[in-house]
Amino acid sequence: MDVELERLFPAQTPVTSTARQDCQMSSFPNLPQVALHSTSWHTLQGGYCKVRGTIETEINFELLLPRNWNGKFAMGGGGGFVGSVDNIALLYGAVRSGYASAGTDTGHSAHRIDARWALNNPERLENFGHRAVHLTATTAKALLATYYGRESTENYFIGCSRGGGQGLMEAQRYPDDFDGIVAGAPAFNWPMLAANGVQIAQKMFPDPDNLQAAVIGPAQQTLIEQTYLNQCDALDGLEDGIIEDPRACPFDITTLQCTSAAQTDCLSDTQVAAMQQVYGGAKDNQGQLYFGYPIGGETSDQGMGQWLTGGTQFNKDISKPQEKGGKSAPTMPNATFGFSTGIMKNMIFNDPDWDYSTYDFEGFRDAAEHAASVLNATDPDLRLFRQRGGKLLMYHGWSDMALSAFATIDYYEQILTTDPSASTDVRLYMMPGVDHCIGGTGPSLVNFLTVIDQWVTSGTPPEALTARWLRFGIVPTGSRPICPFPQRAVYNGEGKVRRAHSYHCAL
Repeated sequence: MDVELERLFPAQTPVTSTARQDCQMSSFPNLPQVALHSTSWHTLQGGYCKVRGTIETEINFELLLPRNWNGKFAMGGGGGFVGSVDNIALLYGAVRSGYASAGTDTGHSAHRIDARWALNNPERLENFGHRAVHLTATTAKALLATYYGRESTENYFIGCSRGGGQGLMEAQRYPDDFDGIVAGAPAFNWPMLAANGVQIAQKMFPDPDNLQAAVIGPAQQTLIEQTYLNQCDALDGLEDGIIEDPRACPFDITTLQCTSAAQTDCLSDTQVAAMQQVYGGAKDNQGQLYFGYPIGGETSDQGMGQWLTGGTQFNKDISKPQEKGGKSAPTMPNATFGFSTGIMKNMIFNDPDWDYSTYDFEGFRDAAEHAASVLNATDPDLRLFRQRGGKLLMYHGWSDMALSAFATIDYYEQILTTDPSASTDVRLYMMPGVDHCIGGTGPSLVNFLTVIDQWVTSGTPPEALTARWLRFGIVPTGSRPICPFPQRAVYNGEGKVRRAHSYHCAL
């Protein structure tokens, strides 16, 4: 186990420093619009100094400065609507490996699925949209330069979900902030994400006064998953419960439609329509608004029930206070319902009484323009980021029921259409059987922080990466390669199926 952890989270050689590293307020400079609140020394992970502060009026941040600094900075992104200081880089062993690291609450305090803080508050919306991450990055780099007596040599950002969108925003709007960015399962087109979620909610919960259970329940989700696995699981050469590329499966939800009242292993017309909405994506009278979801994750603990179906009787804990801050959220049947209605009420229409069940999407594209201009990270032109040597690594789980994998693939392809030479500086990895950011039937653990560091410092783009399963949610076990898109992992025909060496990458 220790050897495995060292391989996943390698310690790096510390650099020499002229700083006293005494973790006192006097060790840090006075910066404009920055108030430092506290410094404290912590002995875990080799020892580090924690600095807490506020930028402008309410952008809170934390900066961790390890005793054995490797000379580099790694900022971690947040999830959902954030609302407390979040730093996913710590999950990749940033401080243990010697990185100075920072996170931010993006300028508000709230439950991560509660957007009421944004109602009629353009300053908070802009901080959340892009300013808070940028200001935290520049502030953290200035503070660490004084503490260590030198500037960081490489600067990285790593995030998933909202954090993935933050990474794309940095590459597009603030290309000088980071040398390498990892953007996992990115949330980068907020109005259209909301449109998708609302149209699914209209089918799953047609009565806004009854959010107890969705039209599609656990039994129907099991039926759907078993049907397409029976049809397609062996297409990739292995019957292992993992679809290597869902696009290769010709599953049609209408084949499960009931043909008589006596049938039980089938879906009603209403249930078929609800699943067609899930797989087909949002539309208005002008055509497609956003992408549907691939098949996958229907029965996962962190899959469809948590994100798209469920109901208040199944997801009782989803609105309860989180550990950080003790904030609760409005009652919601699933996470996407909370996110999408929150965006509509508080970011697009600024109307707390807005009703998802009656909205017809007429004029939605125009209504969403202002919010999109602040929140969206959809620009595929990354030339400024790339010209200074920037590298972007994106990844997405094929079974993600929170954010559609098809949207990430489309954005990646737009990047290459805009400039085909971007293929040297941008990589996308699709992860079969993986849920939102982590977990699922597929292997989901890759230390992307180590990968981006090796890419930036060597200049050599990564090829196949080894992903590991997690036993009990924490213990790395088994492995399988994930391949640069559009390649996929192909079983060699022999060898253990949970060993990466038994596969090769191919188109």
